[in-house]
Amino acid sequence: MNFIADLHIHSPYSRATSKKSDLAGLTAWARVKGIHLIGTGDFTHPEWFAALEEQLTPAEQGLFRLKNQAVPLALPDTSPAPLDVRFMLTAEISSIYKRHGKVRKIHNIIFCPDLASARAFNARLAAIGNIQSDGRPILGLDAHDLLEIVLEDIPDGFLVPAHIWTPWFSLFGSKSGFDSIEECFGDLSDHIFALETGLSSDPDMNRLISALDRFTLISNSDCHSPAKLGREANLLSCELSFAAIRRAMADPSRGFTGTIEFYPEEGKYHHDGHRKCGVCFDPITTRRHDNICPVCGKPLTVGVNHRVMELADRSRPLLPEDSPLFESLIPLPEILAEILGVGPGSKTVLTQYSRLIGKFGSEFSLLRDIPIEEISHDSSLLGEAIKRMRAGEVIRQAGFDGQFGVIHVFEEQEIKQLSGAQSLFADQKVRRKNRKPAAGRPLSTPPAPCAPATNTTATAAPQLNSQQQEAIASRAPQIIVAAGPGSGKTYTMVERMARLLAGGLAPEHLFAITFTNKAAREIRERLTAKLAETVQPIFSGTFHTFCLHWLRQAQPELTVIGNESRELVLKQLFATLNRQERSRIRAEITNHFHAHTTRQQALPPSPQVQSYLAHLESLVAVDLDGIIPTFLVCLHDPDFKKMVSNAVHYLLVDEFQDVNQAQYELVTTLADTAQVFAIGDPDQAIYGFRGSDLKFFFQFNRRKNARSLSLSTNYRNRPEILKAAGSLIRHNSLRSEIDLSATRKKGGSLHQMISKNGQQEGRLIARTIERLVGGTNSLTVDQINAGNFTFRDIAILFRMGRQAAILSAELEERGIPFQQSGASPFFLQPEIRPLYHFLLEATGRATMADSLHLFGALNGIGHTTLDLLEQKLPVTSHDIWQELAHIEIPRPAMEKIAALHEMLELYRNGAGTDASHGLAQVANFVGLDLDHELVIRFINLARALGGMDAVAHHLLKHAEATVYDDRAEAVSLMTMHGAKGLEFPVVFIAGLEEGLCPYLSATSELEEERRLLYVAMTRAKEQLFLSRSLNRHGHECQPSRFLAEIPEGLFTKQEISPRKTTKKRPQGIQLKLF
Repeated sequence: MNFIADLHIHSPYSRATSKKSDLAGLTAWARVKGIHLIGTGDFTHPEWFAALEEQLTPAEQGLFRLKNQAVPLALPDTSPAPLDVRFMLTAEISSIYKRHGKVRKIHNIIFCPDLASARAFNARLAAIGNIQSDGRPILGLDAHDLLEIVLEDIPDGFLVPAHIWTPWFSLFGSKSGFDSIEECFGDLSDHIFALETGLSSDPDMNRLISALDRFTLISNSDCHSPAKLGREANLLSCELSFAAIRRAMADPSRGFTGTIEFYPEEGKYHHDGHRKCGVCFDPITTRRHDNICPVCGKPLTVGVNHRVMELADRSRPLLPEDSPLFESLIPLPEILAEILGVGPGSKTVLTQYSRLIGKFGSEFSLLRDIPIEEISHDSSLLGEAIKRMRAGEVIRQAGFDGQFGVIHVFEEQEIKQLSGAQSLFADQKVRRKNRKPAAGRPLSTPPAPCAPATNTTATAAPQLNSQQQEAIASRAPQIIVAAGPGSGKTYTMVERMARLLAGGLAPEHLFAITFTNKAAREIRERLTAKLAETVQPIFSGTFHTFCLHWLRQAQPELTVIGNESRELVLKQLFATLNRQERSRIRAEITNHFHAHTTRQQALPPSPQVQSYLAHLESLVAVDLDGIIPTFLVCLHDPDFKKMVSNAVHYLLVDEFQDVNQAQYELVTTLADTAQVFAIGDPDQAIYGFRGSDLKFFFQFNRRKNARSLSLSTNYRNRPEILKAAGSLIRHNSLRSEIDLSATRKKGGSLHQMISKNGQQEGRLIARTIERLVGGTNSLTVDQINAGNFTFRDIAILFRMGRQAAILSAELEERGIPFQQSGASPFFLQPEIRPLYHFLLEATGRATMADSLHLFGALNGIGHTTLDLLEQKLPVTSHDIWQELAHIEIPRPAMEKIAALHEMLELYRNGAGTDASHGLAQVANFVGLDLDHELVIRFINLARALGGMDAVAHHLLKHAEATVYDDRAEAVSLMTMHGAKGLEFPVVFIAGLEEGLCPYLSATSELEEERRLLYVAMTRAKEQLFLSRSLNRHGHECQPSRFLAEIPEGLFTKQEISPRKTTKKRPQGIQLKLF
């Protein structure tokens, strides 16, 4: 069967797409054009996918048709030739990511044979990023990884790189592409067998490059309105089925006969130039100008023709005899517009277009098949125009820098003469405007290939400076190092550890204490990379982990009572008290441990707290908040202290500026027998609200035999940013006095942003991010200057967590991927939480509280049974199922718990290396909605992580809050506290207003608030944006006093919030990270 296919289109859910691009509208216009098969486009968008499921019905294998074929006419009172239109599931994905130090923006088309595979693919992408804000989702997903997902989730589908020469968003694009298929897709390159050439190139241009010989060149319209269908299309002669079309694209001899093309000059990126400057150059002229615009002095937008010449290794196209043919056509409305002397969208053109469609059946029939004599009988001018077009006798005015080119079939004077002698139609008068000069035909022989640009910059290996060398080599028994931001603190600490090990210190005697588990992992990973064979016995962990390690050395069976388990203990101890009374006791317990942690004078514990502590002792348990105080008490026991001191010969402590009284006492007690290396930055002490006290840093400095050192060379920040941060922190009375010097050259920038309100602040930040990444789609590219940043280069910081809502909403609206650190993880939401507890139970990691949560999710177990279990089950039990055998509960509840036990055994036996296996049955068993987004996301997460132990480990690791993932191609949203220890090329700090930053509950906190902003500012390596609003939540805002402490001359520019934008798009969701 011979048929025409246009497989790359967009739905109404894509930006700047006509609302008429629904399935009925696409069907109607496909009949007008004469197109048998069209892509659905955008099947990744949830609402469009729902429409596809509702309105389409299966036809031939892998294809669909409308259930209701009675669609409104595309043209009033015009019935084109009958045509049974088919649909193929397609979607375009925009990948924006960084590879080899360069931002890549690649668009790919996904072809799918069935709704089930499309649904699985959508669920996979939904676990990665936002697929709801735009029909063409923007994901921080490497094109290689996208192809891998296609191969896994759509085994019978395939991927085709889209419009491969478009400068901004394509495989070979001059602005953000690659130089070869292999560079982009790596080991998966063999799975690519077709390329979409795009409107600005044709097969002749592509066949100048021998590396593309093995690929089938396809063409599609990429239309955003149904009237633009068929601008380019594919010609096939094969069975009408997905499998046959796939085979034909993979091997054109099996039925891919050719393509219908734009004249490439008509594409809006054919030549080089600057649209705003009115400059349009061919590649030779561009090289004469060194790629610089003669009007504005900035680099020109390099077009497709130039880029092809860069990669070409032939002077003429090589087309094998059996290669598919191509036809270059001009859309009929453009031909009519030229003849009639009006715009192609005018009513005059529409009237004649409708009449011709009604007479000749379809646009492609008229342009390709109807004999010229027959057309000339209707209109000799139209017949002559189509004759010239079919013969390629056209006049070409090339497009450039986003401006479409124009193809003419008549010289201006010629058509005036012809229109004077005859009219197109008897009832039609010709109105004509002067035509702009044409660029003329391109050179018959292409210019010689351009030499591609090369990057000769190399990154030097890190070298120790004199201060770092001294800190690493010092033999002092107690060392305290004041290390400014970006001075290589962790690097110096790891090098110190490596030197100690090289000097003969046994690894099991080396202990490193950090403030976060992430920092502990980083130290271990860095040390592993340097000294793999000696790392395993070294301890690297938090103060809590360190103390718990030794407490369990003394009592191996010791159990930790966390927040939820504490509540169970209180219910058992004080069963007669109500929730409010138990809450009071819980607060007393917290205050008790806080007083011990900070060594404050405290009243003796109340009888209830004493009862709680005694009960924990009987259980051989310790409260989570009491781990460090309990360790300090144990140090008074000579045997316990000897055990610890015999093991700890050398202690390193990171972030020493943030220690509290108990932690300081721990370090100084160990310093009696061990050597100590403490490092931190007094100017970054930001945890006073947790009991930390900066005085201990300076107090340790005054200890006998302690040596004070400093690291003042900054390797992170541009000088402009460092100077601004330094101006701020110098207003503190208690500070490090480190005079930081930047090693990086000038080139950074500091911006002040002012918005009318919080919503406009978010809007301004989102628009600026689009500019920094060089635009996220063709619309924003046309509006803003290019940037060389990618999403993960950018962070938005704020003082209070509640600020995230407005900021994230604006990112969602624009389809910008983001990750919000510190938020509650999705798997703890009520709709999905039973699966979390089930995985912990299945892997033996569940606490009593987890087990009770799981029981409570079962239909048939009510509050009465749960209250009974809470009273009877030991909180520290290691075998809940054995304990249950001794508790009498209602029979239906016991049967349900027994069924749960069977389900657990069934799942354990079947999960193997894929924890997702069987989770659907588990979700159904505990009464969850299998179609709920969070359930699908949880199952996809399990599939991605592998075995159930790996999944359970991940769940526990992230249960407190979502953790920043430096691998994610996404903008990072986090509090200033959460950003400590991180760095980003670009940082936005939002909400710099009095009452928000500084956020003061007492005047004594002002210096800590200033340090917090200092920490936030020094996260920025290249560009820093300080943002404030004039009004927030209906209240006038005053600028933060801290802004006045930064010299005005340091700001590069001031940016004002934009005007209110038009109607919002459907909002998406946060990037979902494992």
